[in-house]
Amino acid sequence: MRFSGTIVGILMAGALLALLGLTRLLVPAQKTVDLDIREIDITTLPEPPPPPPEEPPPEAPPPPPSLTQISQVPDPTRVAVPKADVPLDLKMPVDSFFTDVEPAPLPQPVVRKAPPAPRPKPTAQSRPKAPPAPVAKSHYSIGELDGKPRLIRHGSAQFPSSLARRGVGQGTVVFEVELSERGRVSVRRVISASHSELVAPARRIASSSSFTAPTRRGQRVKAIMKWPITLRK
Repeated sequence: MRFSGTIVGILMAGALLALLGLTRLLVPAQKTVDLDIREIDITTLPEPPPPPPEEPPPEAPPPPPSLTQISQVPDPTRVAVPKADVPLDLKMPVDSFFTDVEPAPLPQPVVRKAPPAPRPKPTAQSRPKAPPAPVAKSHYSIGELDGKPRLIRHGSAQFPSSLARRGVGQGTVVFEVELSERGRVSVRRVISASHSELVAPARRIASSSSFTAPTRRGQRVKAIMKWPITLRK
């Protein structure tokens, strides 16, 4: 058995070597490229031309004239004053002017006053009439009072069950009420009501309520005002 395994290994190695030889034969041979060697002629470039000559720098501008060379220009805003050709003699006598003496006052016209007209005698018709005395009113509005009356006692009443069964929880009734000189309330008329069933209980509330006494110029008076009353369930 050992000899047969050795023989098999030798045969396999030989077969591999034969395959390698065949693969080398099957690969195509690479072509070699022949290089063409040529001679290169070396030429020299001509020398560059010389640079153009530089231009001379420009001449510097002349310096500005000094102040002594500037001619005087007359001021156009000044008024020209004529000059006399004859020199002025300062020793020449000059007449003095009497400027310290005030001129005589001008005569004023005489105004004659007219005599005052005689005043007419006052008569009964020409006398000014005294303003009429203010007439006391029986009732005053809130704006005519010294201040707005304050509620000191609020009446009570039951909410109507008919409205409660219908799901109504509250309502408002507006009255025109009269306040006495002591602040007692009396209903004059119904201005508006959210539900007619609320008028009667709202009237009971108003009748059993009271306010502070309404005053005008410190005096107690009667007053008329609007009073909204809200009832809740």
